[in-house]
Amino acid sequence: MGLLSREIELYDFSIGLHHWRYTDAGREAIVEGQRYAPVALTRGRIAQSAEEAKNTLEITAPLDLPLLNLFRPVPPGLRVRLDLKRVRVRDGLVRLGWTGHVADLDETHRVAKLRCQSLAAAVETLGLRRSWQSNCPLVLYSQGPGLCNADPDAHAVAAILGDATGYTVASATFDAFDDGHFDGGVLQWTGALGIERRFIVRHAGSTLRLLTPAALNPGAAVTALPGCDRTMGSRGCAKFGNQLNYGGQPTLAGLRNPFGSDPVF
Repeated sequence: MGLLSREIELYDFSIGLHHWRYTDAGREAIVEGQRYAPVALTRGRIAQSAEEAKNTLEITAPLDLPLLNLFRPVPPGLRVRLDLKRVRVRDGLVRLGWTGHVADLDETHRVAKLRCQSLAAAVETLGLRRSWQSNCPLVLYSQGPGLCNADPDAHAVAAILGDATGYTVASATFDAFDDGHFDGGVLQWTGALGIERRFIVRHAGSTLRLLTPAALNPGAAVTALPGCDRTMGSRGCAKFGNQLNYGGQPTLAGLRNPFGSDPVF
């Protein structure tokens, strides 16, 4: 929309306190004390469906948009929020048109397409159901009554990377621990936008395999938190000295399933 239109649109992308603000107007817009740079952005229709997963918004942007550098060479570990606002040119009235997160980026040789997901759709997933089971269902390092309560600071391992290749990172510090010590854990570091985290899939020797790639370089300072295999054993609660907070029923191991096809009685 241009300045002669009844409304202009403002696109406020943010991660924490960092903002990338753009407008589809023909020139810079200053709204509520914030500057919005003019960019040739176009968007699809704002859907309103009872199925939140369908309420997505696609935005087409030029390839040189500074925001896109966040996704190169790998996407950020932090969510990019989008607040789409509309401003009535006649009197400057501002109203919120849509709010969500950037779900993914698709780049072609001419344009980039940002697919955004509504806030409601982003949280519309099945939660962990507490059940009667032998393995522990608690979230590792969760704090509060009836939760894991393992202290992450007491088990965090600081390291300097000797090698980093996207999906794998390596440090001599990790080699001091048995293979598998960090399986299911988290690697974290302080980036330009805040604390970045990646899940650790596998630990072997000095190398950690990550679930998603990380833009890290040799010499980077990181912290690795060990994982848990959800048992009472040496790779689970015993590793953290946290057996009193075990959330499963270890005495169920090996018992027959009363709800299975093989009758118990």
